[in-house]
Parts: sequence; C-alpha cells; structure tokens
Amino acid sequence: MTVLIVGNSVSQPPAPGVPGFPERLAARAQGRWRVDTIVNSGATIEQMEGEAMAALAKAPDRLILQIGINECAPRPLNWEERERLGRLRPAALRNLIIRAIHFWRPQIIRARRLQQFTPLPRFVASAGRIVAAAAARGTPVLVLPITPVTPAAEVRTPFTNREIQRYNDGLATLAGPLISIVTQPQLFGAMTAEQLCVTPESVHLAGDAHERIAAFIAAWLERPAAAAS
Repeated sequence: MTVLIVGNSVSQPPAPGVPGFPERLAARAQGRWRVDTIVNSGATIEQMEGEAMAALAKAPDRLILQIGINECAPRPLNWEERERLGRLRPAALRNLIIRAIHFWRPQIIRARRLQQFTPLPRFVASAGRIVAAAAARGTPVLVLPITPVTPAAEVRTPFTNREIQRYNDGLATLAGPLISIVTQPQLFGAMTAEQLCVTPESVHLAGDAHERIAAFIAAWLERPAAAAS
C-alpha cells in the first residue's frame, strides 16, 4: 500500500531528533505500507495543488491532507504587498520597513481588513479539487484538522483561532464517500493548544501530538478501503 501525505511545515519534525508523524508512520509500517510525502514549508494548498495532482496520477492507495495554517493565518501584508516590499530599493529602507512591520505586527493586523494568503472559498475549492480527484480514482482520503494556537501566539497574531475554526468548518464541507474529515477531539481528545504546540509561540506540534497523529493514521490504514470513509 502506498500512502501519500500532502502537508506544510506542521508535518515536519518539530525539533532535531524528534520525528514528525510521516516518519513515525513509516516506522510503524513493517512492510504494510510505503509513505510518500509532498511537504512544503510555508506553501499553500493552491501552490501544492499541481504537485499533488501529479502524485495522484500515480494512483496512491491512500491520501492524507494536512493543510490550512498557512492559508488561514492573519497577516500584516497580503501576497502582492509582500512581493512589492521584497522589490523595494534601497535595501536599507526595505529592511527598516520590515523591522517596523514585525514590531507592529499585532496592531497592523487589528487595524486592517483581514489579510490571508488564501481566502476561504479559494482554499476550500483547491482542497476540494484534490480530494475529488482522489475519490474519483477510488482513493480514500483523510483530512487532518488545522490545530489551534496558544493565547500567547494569538497576542502576536490576532484572530488566528477564529480563522482556524472557519477554515476547519470549510474543510468539513468536503466530507463524502471515501473522504473523511478528522476533528481535533477525534485526533487529540481534550489536549489543549499549550499541550499540542512545541512552544507557546509556535504553530508546530510537539512530539506527543505527532505520535497521536501517526497512531490515528495507522489505525485508519488498517481499515479496508471501503470502510475508510
């Protein structure tokens, strides 16, 4: 069995010597499955869609999506503004503006209309195209939840947990035959954001959370394809 994992930096090892859930899942395989990954730190699902579709053309037996935090997190600048700032010269002026944006990040986010890398309708549409393509090939899909951030992280990036909930609600609309949407309680029980995150300021998951994900996915993989939705 071939398992394809499509994800962002949340799928990567949280610290040196601490494996992420893809590595933990591969270690559990014992010859029962092979794990292939498309894990791009900082990428949105739209940016990974072409690569994911190409991988689906190779007919993996299962697909796991771990996406959303890059798309939904409020930002001080949108993509176009970031690109314009990156081209600004002289470099000294650009660096001064970047330092000011970092310093005033919470205030800028609160003062502006919501800026996100991928608006919710586009996020759901892109993820929907991928899961629909997988289901059309008879490939069961498991969609992991976007996990919350701590109160300390929300001080730095306001409204994050509100947007995480909205985008998780968007992912829930993709449920259907062969497409399973996992909720946070299903995956982590009563674990809080402080228990899930590797540090209070990080969106990345601690080792215990990665282990829970690996165990959950392993149990799902043991189910027949017809019962995996």
